[in-house]
Amino acid sequence: MNVWILELENVRVYVDISRYWLTDEDGKPKSVNSVYEEIKGSPDEVGRNTLRLALDGNLDRGYFSNLVKLARLCSKWSGKEVALSDLLKIEDQDD
Repeated sequence: MNVWILELENVRVYVDISRYWLTDEDGKPKSVNSVYEEIKGSPDEVGRNTLRLALDGNLDRGYFSNLVKLARLCSKWSGKEVALSDLLKIEDQDD
């Protein structure tokens, strides 16, 4: 088991799932609402707003359980294991 200890002074961390997002038969990204309807009622259901923010790479807070659910969804969509750290976008902010 990996344990990460980070000091996050002057650092912004976002969740970004855009590279795993589902596409339609024409190869265009599916809408947030259509993906939400597909996962609604499943063990990995997250809210529309969580999906939208994570798709845009702007999800910067929420429940840890949603991060786990997003990683599971991305694993299903991509057909390979997606770790929690694969979803994180880390930006150093220099003052």
